[in-house]
Amino acid sequence: MDILKIKLSTPPLITSMLLVCASASYAQGDAADYKQKIIDLEARISSLELLKQELLDLKKNLEENKKTVAAKEDKLDTALKSIRKVTSVKESSPNSKWAVTGYANATFETVTGDVPSSFGVGSYSPIFHYRFKDWIMFEAELETVTNDAGATEVALEYSQINLMLNDNMTLVVGKYLSPVGAFQERLHPAWINKSVNRPAGFSHNGVAPGSDMGLMLRGGVPFQDFTFQYALAVGNGPQFDTQETLGLEGFGADNDKNKSLAGRISILHKSSLEVGFSYMTAGLSGPEVTDATLTRKSDYRLWGADATYTKGPWDLRFEYLRSRATPTVGIDMRERVWEAWYAQAAYRLSDVTDNPIMSKFEPVVRYSEYRAKIGSVLMGVSEKRSSGGVNYWLAPSIVIKAQIERRNYFVTTQPDETRYQLEFAYGF
Repeated sequence: MDILKIKLSTPPLITSMLLVCASASYAQGDAADYKQKIIDLEARISSLELLKQELLDLKKNLEENKKTVAAKEDKLDTALKSIRKVTSVKESSPNSKWAVTGYANATFETVTGDVPSSFGVGSYSPIFHYRFKDWIMFEAELETVTNDAGATEVALEYSQINLMLNDNMTLVVGKYLSPVGAFQERLHPAWINKSVNRPAGFSHNGVAPGSDMGLMLRGGVPFQDFTFQYALAVGNGPQFDTQETLGLEGFGADNDKNKSLAGRISILHKSSLEVGFSYMTAGLSGPEVTDATLTRKSDYRLWGADATYTKGPWDLRFEYLRSRATPTVGIDMRERVWEAWYAQAAYRLSDVTDNPIMSKFEPVVRYSEYRAKIGSVLMGVSEKRSSGGVNYWLAPSIVIKAQIERRNYFVTTQPDETRYQLEFAYGF
């Protein structure tokens, strides 16, 4: 019986013992996990401590950087205040400004026939500018050339005072370039002129007036897409020189009681197309002689028209001038007529290629005619000129020109000729 009880109670006992052992085993496992967790927590706490220290260091660095930035800002403010003081001192100085610009050129020309080829210095022409504030400016150009005999000649091209009356009107006093036509006033500098020389009849002894001495009122008035430009001048005017030819450069004194009245009006569209009209009237007198009947006196009239289109790579120009001297006193009462015109086209290749060399080339063609008549007799200087060439622009104001020009004279006694020309022109 006892044995039976023992046998019956044995399985529960074994089960209990197994459960106790299992609990102990689980307890040992939990202790190991807790220990690992504690280790992990301690590691995290250590990391947090390091992070906290890094944050403190960063905060300290930021505060130091703020102090450094503040110090630099103070230093910059001090420097700016010093600069303002210097600037204010400069601004308080006299409002006068000097500037020297101008142009120069060198040439080489060979002509068919017996004429020898020659190197030359076309001109060296410094231009002086002096401006006081924004209402008055003085400007003058000295033209210095070497003649065929090697002597140096100096001429005053113009010397004028400009009084800016308002935004649309300027009063010019002194010796000024003639406002008649467009070439003389705008294109005569060597580096601006697209061709090597001037058109026929537009040189100093042609039909276009060079300069005058007197007063000129000029300006421009914008209106919608147009700008109306005007120039009205009163001066000593042209006169016959000792060779009985007409002098069109500015004379320092008038040799008669007649003043010249000249002007040009033009309309400029925003498309860069400009059309202008010119007019001049004056009384002409020759050199004084003992016999008053030999002194030549004439009524002089000139009119002209011009058109210009300059936009992008294109430079297109046309100009026509015609003048007439009708004698009123003198032995020779024949009427004298001068007539000249030219058409010119230039195209910059930068519009068709980005090549750094080819884009600097500019082909140029020009045709011009000049006729001078005494009565019905055509003078020997009357001619036609056809030219073609190419320009190479080293810089915006530095150019090398190569040109072939054909000259055909109306008078058969004057032989025709072909000229091969090179020019280096520089504007400064």
